[in-house]
Amino acid sequence: MHNRVRVLPVVGALVVALVAGGSVFAQGKKVPPKVDKAQLAEIAAATKIIDDVMKGQPAPSDYKFSFTSHAMKGRDAQTYVPFLLSFEKGQALPSSAVYYVRVVSKDSVAQMQKAIAAHEAEVQKAAMAAKLDPENTELAAAEERIRAKAPTVEYAFEDLRPMNLSNAKPDATFMIPGALGVPPGEYDAYVLIKEPQAGVKNKKVPPKAGLLKTPLKVPSFAGPELSTSTLILTKMVQPLKGTPTEAELARNPYIFGSVAVMPSLDFKFSKNDELTILFYIYNAGLDQAGRPDLTVDYNFYQKTGEAEKFFNKTPVLELNAKTLPQTFDVKAGHQLNGGQGLPLASFPEGEYRVEIKIVDKLTGKTKVENVRFTVTP
Repeated sequence: MHNRVRVLPVVGALVVALVAGGSVFAQGKKVPPKVDKAQLAEIAAATKIIDDVMKGQPAPSDYKFSFTSHAMKGRDAQTYVPFLLSFEKGQALPSSAVYYVRVVSKDSVAQMQKAIAAHEAEVQKAAMAAKLDPENTELAAAEERIRAKAPTVEYAFEDLRPMNLSNAKPDATFMIPGALGVPPGEYDAYVLIKEPQAGVKNKKVPPKAGLLKTPLKVPSFAGPELSTSTLILTKMVQPLKGTPTEAELARNPYIFGSVAVMPSLDFKFSKNDELTILFYIYNAGLDQAGRPDLTVDYNFYQKTGEAEKFFNKTPVLELNAKTLPQTFDVKAGHQLNGGQGLPLASFPEGEYRVEIKIVDKLTGKTKVENVRFTVTP
């Protein structure tokens, strides 16, 4: 590769802040005790909108946006899922809004529907018995007890917080980062953006809102197999001055070690851009000193008609005791970053595929990832 290749920092301590920065939900918990009336009103309004949509009512569509997610290894056997909400151009967004995300396991929905159906059958049976013998107070009391035992709904993840949208401009795409953490599995994610209740002048008119329901397949990074996080392609990389805090990670979950990035959504890059590819490597073999011994190969292929041809490659990236910092420690939460950055000036315009081959010399395992991108003038 004739271009200058920038090898990114290979060690990053990923501190996962799943819920922070003003959330009124704690993950897996009910509403915390110190919540004022205004927050309770927001919770009631937001949850009602999603509850109604889950029951089959139309979703509000005043605000239109898309949801793009990535997956990384998180804490306590969970998967960390940073995501971007990208708002379509040409729409007027409020200066402030309420953001609410609910993640529902598809398995739990089926189980909950069965539980609700079974509970309804018990209620009907008890009601019929009380109706046939109206003077029997014990039957009436039994019916009330059964009604009170309605199954409660528990979600894999909930988060509600205020958001500042004052920087949004109608003629430009506006993006908001967020993050959630759930065990591996298949889910539906409901993302709601709505006007604050306090800003609604006519209380008889529902607040403007937009709701997106999207399937969310969350992978597992546990187990012995060599694996990687989602590959992130970007041209926007900002070095950090120090180790990110939990609050900083809550504001921007797209932090890799010592840099913050904004992922590309369309994988289109100008010849004037520097393409940066970022990902973590998981489950590498370790020697007696706790160090891995990996090689990472980047091979670029250019699309020509219906076929493709080899274009070029970068120097092999080695991750081992000789190249890693002496402070590298898996037990301390350090993770291997196999990313690189390179200018695209020498790339002719067109479509490309980059093949990333990771070889673990200690275990003999191999992992190959592919991603496509386009170079524009």
